[in-house]
Formats: sequence, C-alpha cells, structure tokens
Amino acid sequence: MIIKYDLYSSSLERDVTIHMYLPDDYMNSHKTYPVLYMFDGHNLFFDEDATYGRSWRLLNHLYALEEDIIVVGIECSHEGNERLSEYAPFDFYDAEFGGGIDGKGDATMDFILHTLKPYVDHHFPARKDRRHTWIGGSSCGGLMAIYALCTCSSVFSKAVALSPYVLPCDSSLLYCADQVYIHSPSSLYLSWGAREGNTAHEFVGETA
Repeated sequence: MIIKYDLYSSSLERDVTIHMYLPDDYMNSHKTYPVLYMFDGHNLFFDEDATYGRSWRLLNHLYALEEDIIVVGIECSHEGNERLSEYAPFDFYDAEFGGGIDGKGDATMDFILHTLKPYVDHHFPARKDRRHTWIGGSSCGGLMAIYALCTCSSVFSKAVALSPYVLPCDSSLLYCADQVYIHSPSSLYLSWGAREGNTAHEFVGETA
C-alpha cells in the first residue's frame, strides 16, 4: 500500500511530502522490514504524481521481491532550481541551469537523519539498524545517495545511484570520499551510461 503525508523540515524550511510504500499486511504481520529511502519520491509509484507523467512504476518490482521492504520516497521542492539545490551536497556552477547553485544537500540530509528516519522508526515496523537501512536515487538523487553513503555510513549500509549527476561537483565528491571513514560493510550500486563521462570510473577506483 502507498500512503502520503507531510513532515515539516526546519532545515529546509518547508513541508516535505513523503510517498511511502508499506507491505499490504504490515499491520497484522508482526514483522519488521528493511527500509529504502529514495529521493524524488513523487516519481516512484504513480504516473499522475511524476514530474514528466511517467513514474518508475516501482510497485511492480516491489511485488516481485522475495523479501518485503518499506520504501520512503522524499519529494523535492519544485520551485525554480530548488531541486538541484536540495540535492546538491556542494555548491557548483552549471550554465545550463543559470549559473551558480547553492548546495543544500546537508540540509536535506539533516531532515532525513533527524526528522524523517526517527518518524519512520517510531510509527512503522522498520528495522532501525544500518544493515537494513538503505538509500537511493537517480540523477541529482543519485549524487545524494553516494554522498549519504560516504558521510552517513553509520546510518546507511547500502546506496543505489542511477545515472548520478556528479560531473559539476566531481572533485568535491572525490575529496569528500577520500576524507571520510566509511563503515564496513557498505555497498554502492552504481549505474553509469557509456556517454556520461569518466568520473564514475574515477570514483569507484578511488573508493574501492
């Protein structure tokens, strides 16, 4: 089942809409479930919510899994370039988007770590330990998933990054990965197209 609710983020200074998948029998099963946090939550489940009218239709894949999980989708701001800003862990420049982008990724992670995750852990049958707490996203959300695994590996043990938008801030990301302690075991699934540059290969080489 899918539920939606809003949580206020003091760090982002707005209400954040959450799109959440729960196993249909979660109220009666007496089970606890791994939790996957995902960026761009509005694009995950239903076409009518998706930015371009086509969602990931993630429900089909969740029903096919051997193990039930909870998915917590985090909707971005849709004002101007705010999605880029909220999903940018570093300031960067991109002429295509009008110049400089003020990175608010740390504010987004503050919301996830100190507001959203405690709320999910308290109200739903979530497995709270890092082994069963994961994070994922695509494009800018993929960048944030990598950043979260680097800087918050005490909370997240796995990250999924699909076509991560790393090129504008690749040097900052590589430096960050080199400076932090990443808890073990940690896993990163990285999907990178052949025409998306060489940064992914550099990143994997630096952090392997």
